Amino acid sequence: MENEIGRHDWPSLQGVAGDARALGPALHALLGADGREAALDAARRVERVIDGQGLLCEASEAVASCLVHGLWSRSQHNEDLILGILSDISAGTVDDTDPECYGPVSVDRCMSEICRGFPAYVEILENGVKSESRRACIDLILMCGLRCEEMRERALHHLRSVLRLDGIEDFQALLQASLKELEGGV
Repeated sequence: MENEIGRHDWPSLQGVAGDARALGPALHALLGADGREAALDAARRVERVIDGQGLLCEASEAVASCLVHGLWSRSQHNEDLILGILSDISAGTVDDTDPECYGPVSVDRCMSEICRGFPAYVEILENGVKSESRRACIDLILMCGLRCEEMRERALHHLRSVLRLDGIEDFQALLQASLKELEGGV
């Protein structure tokens, strides 16, 4: 995780309100949080820089990459927050009227980074204990299937398989809607 965060030149990337220099320390704090309050504070710091009300910014791709790396060493304090931010990025778009309003950004490149976490999303959905994490994983699996054609069949398989698991009752409607969308019946 340290190497991945250090790989990015944060001051050169644009967030929604200027440069993204605050992201390096905020990501370190989120991914290394030793308590829930610290994780919440760090997640808010990340979101302040990249949350463009559904619009992606130049720093979104780098944040997605770092958070996917951070999933492998997640804790109970930050798991749902990491997945929630990834889910928000996966649902993000680029402003049609001003595509570079938050710097040069590509939905495809953001999704390429998010798709690297697909195995983790499947495992957390199947075996996770946090409802918020499992819900975010359904969204992430759906978006991987929708935005990355080569992932569609894999996403369908895993979402169908999860329907048969015990303890998934609370997610039936979301799973069914996600499957319908992936099958092209929106």
